[in-house]
Amino acid sequence: MAQPRPQRPIALDDRAWQMMVQALEEAKSASPPVRAQVELEFAKQLDQDNKKDEEAALLKDAYLATLPRAADSYNTIVWIQSDILRTMMKNLGPEPLENLLPQMDEAMRGLTFDLLVTRYTADQHWDRALDALRRAPRNNWFPFGPALALMKALPAQDVPARREIFAVTCSIYQNGDTSAGALEPMIEQFWRDLPREQVIALIPAILREAIRGDIYFIMRPSNFYQRLKPKLLPIFRELDTARAEQWEREEQQTFDEVRKAGPAWAHAKTASTPQAAAGIAKPPASAPPYKKPPGSDKPRVVAGCLENEPWCQQNRVEHALQATMEHLKTNETDLAKAGVSRGYWIARSQWRLDSDPVDPNQVIKTHWPSTVNWEAFSVMASRISPEYALERVREIPDAEIRLLTRTMLARAWLDHRPIFPCPSLHSNYHDEGACIAYQAYMPRELFSWANNWD
Repeated sequence: MAQPRPQRPIALDDRAWQMMVQALEEAKSASPPVRAQVELEFAKQLDQDNKKDEEAALLKDAYLATLPRAADSYNTIVWIQSDILRTMMKNLGPEPLENLLPQMDEAMRGLTFDLLVTRYTADQHWDRALDALRRAPRNNWFPFGPALALMKALPAQDVPARREIFAVTCSIYQNGDTSAGALEPMIEQFWRDLPREQVIALIPAILREAIRGDIYFIMRPSNFYQRLKPKLLPIFRELDTARAEQWEREEQQTFDEVRKAGPAWAHAKTASTPQAAAGIAKPPASAPPYKKPPGSDKPRVVAGCLENEPWCQQNRVEHALQATMEHLKTNETDLAKAGVSRGYWIARSQWRLDSDPVDPNQVIKTHWPSTVNWEAFSVMASRISPEYALERVREIPDAEIRLLTRTMLARAWLDHRPIFPCPSLHSNYHDEGACIAYQAYMPRELFSWANNWD
């Protein structure tokens, strides 16, 4: 039997809403990522209250606050930008994204066309989905997955549309901007609808690429070829028996040729990929090398761990979360407060590393380890009392992290499940971050929104 949901005092709702309004005003003078995050959270709250027009205006303002994206730092602003765009699509539909397209860089245009084609396909707006594909970037940012989904969803008789999607994917492959793997599922499922000669030419290329992937695997053997061969060779045999039999006769020779030619990346062009652009791009080579502060020859200690031991930091945070959760469950208030204090001490130690003036954390502040841990322990503190939580928040030395933490608390008190991103630390000297399962330590019987968790 599900446990009864605790009732929140009406006064707490009012107080939380006032905190949201105050945070929105303060965010106007904050750095772009912090401003965008606060506006995004406010917009999500407006959606819960069904205030769509206000939500649309605020989401647009949040996205524009992230522009232009800095070119000489880690490109982690995309983490907020993508959240804004996904929220727009989910809550408001395609139109706001279509309107913002001219102001997007290539990374966000790629994501947007992915979202647009997916949405138009789900709504069975075939013409709009095809139009979005025609406007999508003709490189690695092309929405290959949604394009395949559209091919599957189109009415059976719409062969011309399938051929058009296939032709675009082929042109991107021929330009060297994607692997033949993007074409394999299209051929496997729709080869009867596609140009015969083109399919005949592509199957050997796909099989050869699979062989290369098996020979020059990065982490572990993949067995690409053995998985693709039984799928594609029967199609090859059906379309051109002679060439299929020739492939089988020369299979070992092909393996030898691929091995002799070397890995694909030795010949690939240097165009950037979506993974590189949407992830973390290193600063330019001209960035000054890391220089330790005077008197810091010995390794620094952060929260009782050497600064280059992220596993130790993770263990300390999770131990403090676990202890605090257990004490909250058993109403041991003093011990729960001690757990919050320990979490705050860990976060402050991490903040000294995040805000190091010589080698600062270059990801957006919303994802700093110190930020995420202060937020998590503040949510725990709010189960002791809202006043106690706010009293602790006032101790946070960074004004913008205080702002982010108060915003998260307000949303939690308005019955929103807080989302804790994976903390990230990237600088000239550090490139690490321990991902912590914060949600596992939120005591479900103490939070109404936790009863809805999977």
